[in-house]
Amino acid sequence: MLRFAAAQFFAASLLLFVFPCFGQNAARESGVHSYPPPTSPHALHSIQRPQPRLHLSGSEENLQGKPPQAEPDRSLTHTVFGYHPYWIDDSVAAYYRFELLSHLAYFSAEVDAPTGELSTIRGWLTSPVVDRALAAGIEVQLAVTNFGSANNRSLLQSTAARDTLIARLIELVRLRGADGLAIDFEGVPGDQRENLTAFFAALRGRLRAAVPGATISAAVPAVDWSDAWDAEALAQYIDLVFVMCYDYSWSGSSAAGPVSPVQGMSYNVRRSLETWLQNGIPPERLLMGVPYYGYDWPVTSELPRAATTGRATARTYSYVSGMLQRYERQWNAEFQNPWFPYQVVDWRQVWYDDAESLDYKYRLVPELQLAGVGMWALGYDADLPDLWMEIEEHFTRTTGVEVEPPAVPGGLTVFPQPAESGRGLTMLLDELSRDGSVHIAIMDLLGRTTWSTHRDAGNAKLQIRLPALKAGIYVLRVETSGTQYFRPIVVLR
Repeated sequence: MLRFAAAQFFAASLLLFVFPCFGQNAARESGVHSYPPPTSPHALHSIQRPQPRLHLSGSEENLQGKPPQAEPDRSLTHTVFGYHPYWIDDSVAAYYRFELLSHLAYFSAEVDAPTGELSTIRGWLTSPVVDRALAAGIEVQLAVTNFGSANNRSLLQSTAARDTLIARLIELVRLRGADGLAIDFEGVPGDQRENLTAFFAALRGRLRAAVPGATISAAVPAVDWSDAWDAEALAQYIDLVFVMCYDYSWSGSSAAGPVSPVQGMSYNVRRSLETWLQNGIPPERLLMGVPYYGYDWPVTSELPRAATTGRATARTYSYVSGMLQRYERQWNAEFQNPWFPYQVVDWRQVWYDDAESLDYKYRLVPELQLAGVGMWALGYDADLPDLWMEIEEHFTRTTGVEVEPPAVPGGLTVFPQPAESGRGLTMLLDELSRDGSVHIAIMDLLGRTTWSTHRDAGNAKLQIRLPALKAGIYVLRVETSGTQYFRPIVVLR
C-alpha cells in the first residue's frame, strides 16, 4: 500500500537545496553565465508552473475545441515524446494532437528521497489526459521526479529506499495499465554514479518481470557536469534517453541569451547530442528534447545578450506569441533563435523557440540518425497549431498515393486547389534556385501578410500545413534568391 509523505516536503526541499544543472549553460568555459549552475529546468518549472495562454483565434476548430487532425494517410517516422505537466488544464490538453505523439509522460510522481515512498502522484490514477492517450494507442509512461544532489544522494545510496521506490512505481504502472516509467532524476552527484546504474538495472529487471514489455525512459542533462551518468552501462537498461537540450541560458544567467541554441556558445544542442552519442548511447535510443518555452529577463539595454539585472520568468510559447502582438520578433542568426527586447519601465528581453528555430533543430534528427524528438512541455503551445505542424512536416510520411499535377515550367505549381483550411499544401519549384532558404507567405487580397514561414530550399517539393484561415481567395508568395513568385490560392472551410 502506498504511503504518501507530507505534500509540503517536496516544495520545501526544492527551496532548501541548490540543484546543479548539468550543461544548461556554458559557465565553465565562456564565463558568460553565472556559476554555480542553475536549478534544473523541470524543477524550476515545477515551482513556477508557467501557464499557457489560449488564443482562440476565431477559427472554427479552436472554438469547437477540435484541433486540426493529421491527414489520414500519414504516419509517424520517428519517436515523438511529450511531457504532460500535471498543472496543464484539461481545456488546454484538448488541443493535443495525439496522432502526432508516440509517447506521453505524465509529470509527475514525486519521490520522498529518504524512504523511497512517493509524496504525491499528482492525479496519475484519474487524469483524463492519460485516459485519452491510452485510448489513442500512445505509449504512456509515469514520470518520476527527484531533484537536487542531496535528494538524489539520499535516495540512491540507500538500497532499501531504491527497492521501496521500485515497488511503488511498478504498482502504479499496473494500476493504470500504463506502458512504463519516465525517470527524471536531476542533479545526481558524481559519487552516486554506480548507484544510479544499479537503480536502473534493478528497475529494468523488476519492471519487465511484473509488466512484460514495459519501457523506461530517462531525462538526462545536456552536459553531465558531475559525470554521474555512465552512458555506456545505462544504455542496456534505458529504452529512450531524453536529452534536455535547453536552459543553456537559464533564469539566473548573467546575460540574456538563447535557451536552446543549435549552434554557437560553448555548449549547444549539436554538441550535447554528439557527446551523448560518443559516450555510448546508441542513436536509435537518443531523443532530442526541445523547449516550448523561453525566458523573460530584466536587462540593462535593448542590445542582444544584454547583461541581466535579475532573474528571468519562464514564459510558455503561447504566452510569448501573445506578447508578439505588441512587440517585434527579431532573429539571431548566430544561434538560430528568435528573441525580442521590450520596455515597460526598464528594458527586458525574451529569448524563446518557435517553428523556425525548431525547424533547424529537427534537421539534426536524420543527420545524427536519432530516435526522434521530445518536448518540454505539452500544452505550452495551447491552441496554436504551428509547433504541431513542424512535427507533422518533419516526422510523418505519406502512406497513401499522392497525385501531383505537372510542374509549370519556370515557375511555381501549387496543389491541391482548392485547399482546405488547416490542411496540407504542396508547392513544386521548377527552374528556381535551390540554394539558401525559401520564404513563404500567405497574404489577403489587400496585400496584408496573414502567415509566413521559412523552409530549406534544397528540395523541389515544399510542403506546408495551412493555418486556420477563413474561406476565401488568398495570394501565396514564395521568395528564393531574391526572386518572388505569386500564385492565387482558394481556401475552403
